Amino acid sequence: MKSFKMVAASIGAASAMFVAGASAQSHGVLLPITITNASGNVADMTKAADNNPYTAWNAGGGPTQWIDIDLGSERMFSILRMLPMQIPAGQTVHHVWGRNNAGQWFDFGEIGGVTEDNKWIEYKNTKEIPVRTIILQTTASPSWVAWREFQVYDGGALSTSCHLSLPRGMAVYRTSFGSCPGYTSNTIFHIRDTRNLPKGAEVYVCSSYGMDGWSWIDSNGWPAYDGTQPVQGRCGYFDGGGVFRLRKDYGG
Repeated sequence: MKSFKMVAASIGAASAMFVAGASAQSHGVLLPITITNASGNVADMTKAADNNPYTAWNAGGGPTQWIDIDLGSERMFSILRMLPMQIPAGQTVHHVWGRNNAGQWFDFGEIGGVTEDNKWIEYKNTKEIPVRTIILQTTASPSWVAWREFQVYDGGALSTSCHLSLPRGMAVYRTSFGSCPGYTSNTIFHIRDTRNLPKGAEVYVCSSYGMDGWSWIDSNGWPAYDGTQPVQGRCGYFDGGGVFRLRKDYGG
């Protein structure tokens, strides 16, 4: 059985949102996914990604169980949607892990809430980390662990720039010093393409400029920042160094 002890490199506190019974997303780019491994009943694991909610993978037992979702290549993801087969309804807890092509593991966080059969659950990821595989580990459930379907939305491409002459929707999510000696500030701007993210996606940015169709999530006053991401050094070379959490209000 696969071990989920800290053989993986954790990247810090969880920064995601759990939404039970969420509606279908507007626009966005669905990634083609396959199921490549599971903790039990491997013969039926592909039924969790066959675009048919009337079929399902059932682990054949209660927690703890896990299933591997292959994204086909290293990609960032913005929203993971999960459709459980769960009787009875009740409190569940799931842990989301990621693994890249080099075999490095990342801890995306734990989600929990009251869930029920055939009602979508959404996990909103705000970490800018490309992974090849999402590992969904269920640690608490009143029923056997079973999934009808998964959907994974693309999280956009990452790049760097020495300037800010960027198309709208290309967001600065981090800054660092050096490698741009021809520019006054010698600052590297780390860019995330948010233009095709689905409605409801959430991101952290150093500035809301050019983020048409996005709104601030203000939980701790000014600036709109909820404390689940490291502030110090993240946007230190950009304006006031503030970090803003935004939610997309309509599909791209």
